[in-house]
Amino acid sequence: MSRPNQLAQAVAAARSHAHAAKVAEVSAAIASKLADTRARHATAAEIDESAQKVGLERADAQTDYGNVLSILERGAEDSAERAIVASFVAAGVVRAIEADAGVARKWAERLAWLGAHAGFDPLAALPDGVAADVLRPLHRAVAELARQIDLGKVPEAHRAELIVATAALADAVDGQGVDNEIAQIVSRLAADLSDPVAARLITARAADAPATVVQTGPSASALHGKLSPVPRSWFWTIVLALSGLLLLRGLAILIGDHILGLKRDARVELLPSGVEVRAKVALLGRELRDIHAVYPNDGLSSVARDVRFPSLPLYVGLLALLVGTYAGVSFLSWGVQAASPRLLGYGLLALIAGIALDLVLTSLLPGIRGECRLVIVPTKGRKVCVGRLELSSADRLLADLAKRAG
Repeated sequence: MSRPNQLAQAVAAARSHAHAAKVAEVSAAIASKLADTRARHATAAEIDESAQKVGLERADAQTDYGNVLSILERGAEDSAERAIVASFVAAGVVRAIEADAGVARKWAERLAWLGAHAGFDPLAALPDGVAADVLRPLHRAVAELARQIDLGKVPEAHRAELIVATAALADAVDGQGVDNEIAQIVSRLAADLSDPVAARLITARAADAPATVVQTGPSASALHGKLSPVPRSWFWTIVLALSGLLLLRGLAILIGDHILGLKRDARVELLPSGVEVRAKVALLGRELRDIHAVYPNDGLSSVARDVRFPSLPLYVGLLALLVGTYAGVSFLSWGVQAASPRLLGYGLLALIAGIALDLVLTSLLPGIRGECRLVIVPTKGRKVCVGRLELSSADRLLADLAKRAG
């Protein structure tokens, strides 16, 4: 990629520094704390703690542009300091992704925030000569972040992060040796972004993408939704309905989502090797489960989505049955164990309320919003269901998966 001369020199200086690996690791660790806490400066204690972990002295972080650790403590004051800090942070991030590609998504969010608010832009200072398969997870995550920000689905992010992200993607597809997968993702993103400035940053680059690029509709590589229970069979739906458990389940969902802050965020991504599912379950702000599963292409039995209004005929039939029974009870005179038809009527009303609530939560609301559930059935292991997915995006993922299967 083409860079301003000063930034290019800083990237080279960071790479050739006598303590490059340690300074990069500490810089990335400090930068992650800045981004996570939304701070522009680090404290001396934070810097000393990170440096001690790797055996780095403050003096070892000295460069021709200034001392990197001191700059992180007080904030960059000119373009030279911004360039050298961005270069070392970027080098540290690349090392982190080389060790674990799963951290790319979190780093995409952090780097976009740093570029927008911290005064230095590591995404613009990624080291030269890094293998495409190392940077691909990061660029893929940056593209998905840009899409979600543009759709208004990242409330903590602002337009500035979107601009930083799209500028980084423009750099990623600029020049020779462009990664075809990233070029295609950027091409699709250019066609879909509603923000005019962000779209303009990558439209020209997208025009030079490979001829295999599809520029219609969002990329199906990643979908964001909610971890959901696997759809029930008609038999178990009837059993739960007549036992009253549907009412308890529906009330538990409402209390969890709206009172206890239950989070079930999930992400489904189509990788070259298969389908990846990542999910986090949290309650009252405390993380309970962190789920990560990869289903290889040859290990999938089926991947399918719900129809728009799943089980609607079944629910309507159950409601009709119970409403009719309730109406009939009003005219019956025989007693029950409590010798009161009214108590039987109240029980039937509870069953009707449970079915109606489950119908609204699992069928009507998702259908009206144009959402669906995706059910992944591996040849071995448990089924996984992710709900609250956009119908069109789920269909594109399934279409891409079908093409891959031939």
